[in-house]
Amino acid sequence: MRRKDFFFVAALAFLVLAILAPAWFRPHQAIANFGEIYAYHYPLRHLVSSTLEAGRMPFWNPYIFSGLPLAGNSQSVLFYPVSLLGRIFPLILAISWEYAFHLFWAGLGVFFLARRAALSPLGCLLLALLYAFSPFLIYRITAGIPTLLAALSWAPWCWLAWLSLSPGLLAAGWALQLFSGHAQFMVLNALGMGLWAAWHKRPRALAILGREGLGALLLTAVYWAPVREFLANSIRVDWPALYTTAYSFEPATFWTWILPDAWGNPLDKTYRMPPSVFFETSGVFIGLSGFILSLIGLRRKPAALLLIGAGIFLALGGHNPLYPFLLKYSPLGFFRTPARYLFLCLFGLVIAAGAGWRILEMARGARPARYLIFLAVLIELVVWDKRFLRAENSDYYLKTQPSLARQISAKPFRVLTDPEFANPNKTLLYRAMNVNGFEAFFLGAYAQYAARSEGRPAVDPSRSYLQSADSLQMRQLGVAYKITARGLSRASAPYGLSYFTQASGVLPEAGPKVSLERPEAWRITGRWPAQAGQLIVAQPYYPGWHAWVNGLYVPLERWDGFLQAVSAPKALSPGQEFELNLKFTPTGWTFWSLLSLLSWAAWLALWGRKLLAA
Repeated sequence: MRRKDFFFVAALAFLVLAILAPAWFRPHQAIANFGEIYAYHYPLRHLVSSTLEAGRMPFWNPYIFSGLPLAGNSQSVLFYPVSLLGRIFPLILAISWEYAFHLFWAGLGVFFLARRAALSPLGCLLLALLYAFSPFLIYRITAGIPTLLAALSWAPWCWLAWLSLSPGLLAAGWALQLFSGHAQFMVLNALGMGLWAAWHKRPRALAILGREGLGALLLTAVYWAPVREFLANSIRVDWPALYTTAYSFEPATFWTWILPDAWGNPLDKTYRMPPSVFFETSGVFIGLSGFILSLIGLRRKPAALLLIGAGIFLALGGHNPLYPFLLKYSPLGFFRTPARYLFLCLFGLVIAAGAGWRILEMARGARPARYLIFLAVLIELVVWDKRFLRAENSDYYLKTQPSLARQISAKPFRVLTDPEFANPNKTLLYRAMNVNGFEAFFLGAYAQYAARSEGRPAVDPSRSYLQSADSLQMRQLGVAYKITARGLSRASAPYGLSYFTQASGVLPEAGPKVSLERPEAWRITGRWPAQAGQLIVAQPYYPGWHAWVNGLYVPLERWDGFLQAVSAPKALSPGQEFELNLKFTPTGWTFWSLLSLLSWAAWLALWGRKLLAA
C-alpha cells in the first residue's frame, strides 16, 4: 500500500464504523434485523461457542429437528477465524464487529483491485463504496445473515489472489470464503473468474482456477466432507423445483437497480412480498450516479457485460426456461436462491464503473465532475443504507424465562414448540431437545417422518410445523411437553428416549435408563427383557453414530424410517443387565482433519519460504 492510500483506507474504515454505529460499541445493542440473527445465527453460534469452551468439538445438535449434524452445518462457521470474536466478546457485540470487519474487508479488497488497475485513490475508494455499501451486501445485515456478508467480503480478495498468479494464494482465499459459511458465493465467484478468463482467452488463467480449486478442497477437507455427507442425507436431495426457484429474479425488479424502492420496501410495509424476497432480489443498487458511471465504462469493459448477462440469466431462475436443465445436470440444484447470482451483476457493474472512472480521470477538466460523482454516490448509498441499519436492544428477543428453564433445560425428554412461535430455535439456549426447528437444511427422512405424524406435509425448505405432541411418531421421539404461549402442557404417554419393542409393539413399561453425557454420547442401561427383540433409541439414524453393548460393537439399524435400533446381541442372555454406549463422530473425521492440517502446514511452509526469500 502506498503512503497516500492510508488516508483513503482510513476514510473507508471510518465510514463503515459510522454507518454501523452505535451497535458495534454497545454490548446489548444489535443492528435491527428481520429475525434471522435471533431465530437462527445467535442460538447456533451460542451452542458452538459454549461447546468449544467446554473443551469438546460440536459434532451434533440435538436441540432442533430431533437432532442433526452440527459440524456438518456450513453456517456453524466452526473453522472460520473471524468467528473467534464470539469467543472473546459478548456474542451480539461480536456479530456487530463481524459486520464491521466484513464490510471493511469487502471494500478494502475492491480498493486494492482498483489500485491494481492504476486508478487514483479517490477512484479506488469510490469503487470500494459501490461494492461494500451496495444494498446487496447491506441487506444481508438487515436480513440477519452474517454468513452471506462474510462470503461476499472475500470475493474481491479471491480475484486479487488469482490475478497475482501466486501459487496457493487463491486456494487460501477460496478456503476462507468457504469456511465463512456460504458455498454458493464461492461457486459464483469461481464462475465469474472462469467467464472472465474465457472472454480474454487466457487458458493459463483457467488452468490456475483448476489448480487452486484442488488446493482449496485439500485445505477445507475437514469442512466440506461433513457438509457433503449432510447434504446427501438432507431435504435438498429430493426437494421440488418450486423450492429451488422460490427466490427468482423478476424482470420488473430491474427498476430497483436505479430506484431501490421502486416496488416498495419492508421498512414502511409497502413491499407486498415477504421481506426476504426484497432482500434477495432488490439489492443491485450502486446509486444512480454509480449506475451512470457503469454505463459509461461498459464499452471499455465488455467482459463486465458478460458477467452482468450471466448473472441475469441465472438469477431469473423459474423465469428462465433453461434453468430446470441446469438444476438437474449441474451443482446448482443444491442452491435454493437464484437471486444470489445477481452477485455477478453487481461485480460487473463495479468493474464497469471503474472503467468509467478511468475515462473521467483521463479527460481534461473533469476533476470537478469526479468530486461531484463521488459525493453523489456516497450520499445516495449512505442515506439509503442507514435506513436499514438501525440499532435495537437485543435482550427483548434473547432473554430466557427462568421458570421455563428449570422445567426443560438439559432434561432427558423432547419438547414440541407451538408452530406459531417465530423462534423455535430458542430451545438451543435452554438446551432443550425440540422436534421443531428453523434451519437451512435438515435430514430428508425427518420430512417424511413429520408428515406421517401430522397426516400431511409439515415442513418447508427451512422450518417444521409439527403441532400434535400426542401422535405415535411424537411418542416414539419421547416428546413429553408442548410449549405454547400459555406455557407447558404435558403430552400423553411418551415412550421416552429409549424403549424396547417386541413383535406386538412397544414395551414402554420396560424402558431403560438414559444418560445424556453430551450430545454426541448416550449411555443407556437396564435389563434386556426376554420378549424384547430390539432396543429403540429416539435419535435420528445417521452415518457416524456407532454403538457398543457391554463393550461389544453392534450395528445400528434404521427403525420406522427415521430412528436408531439395536437388536439383542447373541452374547446377551434374556433378562441380563446391559450397557449401551452410543457415540457420534462425523464419518472419516480423523482422516479429513489430518488432510486439512497437513495441507495448511504445506501452504504455510510454501509462503514462509517466499517471505523469507523476499
